[in-house]
Amino acid sequence: MAYETTNGVAAGSIEAINGVAKASIEAINGVATPAAASGATLWVAGGNDRRVGHISNTNLLAGNDWSDYDAFAGGSSPNPSSSVDNYYLAYGKDGSGNGLWVALYETDNPEITIHDDGTSGPWTGINTDEDGANLSIRRFAAEWGNNVWMAVGKMSSTYKEIWRSTNGTDWEVIDISGVTGITTEGIYTIRSNGAGTWWFAQNNRIYTSTQDGASGTWSLMHTLLDGGNDPGKIRCMAYTNNTLLVGIINNGKFYTASTSDLTDWSGATTLSSHAALCFDDQRHIAAAAGRVVVVGGQFKSTFDINGKTTTMDESGADFSGDNTAHGNVFGVATDGSTWVACCITGDMFYSTNGGDTWVASTTNVGSEDMMHVAADVYLPL
Repeated sequence: MAYETTNGVAAGSIEAINGVAKASIEAINGVATPAAASGATLWVAGGNDRRVGHISNTNLLAGNDWSDYDAFAGGSSPNPSSSVDNYYLAYGKDGSGNGLWVALYETDNPEITIHDDGTSGPWTGINTDEDGANLSIRRFAAEWGNNVWMAVGKMSSTYKEIWRSTNGTDWEVIDISGVTGITTEGIYTIRSNGAGTWWFAQNNRIYTSTQDGASGTWSLMHTLLDGGNDPGKIRCMAYTNNTLLVGIINNGKFYTASTSDLTDWSGATTLSSHAALCFDDQRHIAAAAGRVVVVGGQFKSTFDINGKTTTMDESGADFSGDNTAHGNVFGVATDGSTWVACCITGDMFYSTNGGDTWVASTTNVGSEDMMHVAADVYLPL
């Protein structure tokens, strides 16, 4: 039996209770949290040269081909040139609570593009902030949580900033130059607990806001040290099962901690084979219900996390069993039951057993490299 209401609010309308995301609540007063709604209905992938691939979940599992289109065919300015590549893709809500796709491009004009329909174009390019001033520096990662969008990316001596929006269209530039330790190092990762708490990382430092990422609420939470030394640069994070994971570029190390005490971190777990490739940015990792899948090169790692405890399944295993049949695996996403991975050369795969085995889907979507993939579900899971 699962609860139907809490304090008069229907279970289906609850996003968080006492700051804890619904997905992380197992029970209230001994009554189980109802199962989440069924997973994705649509998968969307961002590729080079403005190509976007898409497939319904039903067609994916039936073995049908992906479709694709030019995201800006027939679109008006601002839009990226036809040779500009998608970099990152995320799904959330607009200001009215409707579904919204957000893509980041490898360009400074426009940095962000949005669309309410992942199956057709044109998308809308955004290169000005909510006050009409130019957005002048590209983004590397974006996420939606608790009705807020956040985006992070390049930094410089002039621009030490992150971006925030409550509708995906109007973006506020948040100056973080005065926050302890902030430098010109780029920020590649940002994550939300879905209930108002956010984290981003720069170098080996983890920053947090417990007020939905609003201006003036960010602070240095923890400096990650390994045996007293700097372990390297954090380039990706995952949040699931009340646990935060941070991954270090180039050496394949990751660390975990329970969100009840983010000053107490595990020792390093080091992935084998794809150490230099697996944690170089946010696109290579996906998590749900404590399960984590990491991809990079021709390899995958799968494991479960619970606070400081990691239970390793596969570390640096051959991704598909035939590493000559596809390009390097570049992005991964999940809806909680199905996992989808995209490759350089546009090859697509899916898994229904937590990343243990993968089924080849469409080959060479749009005749382009596919750089990232997302599902129409709301994170975290």
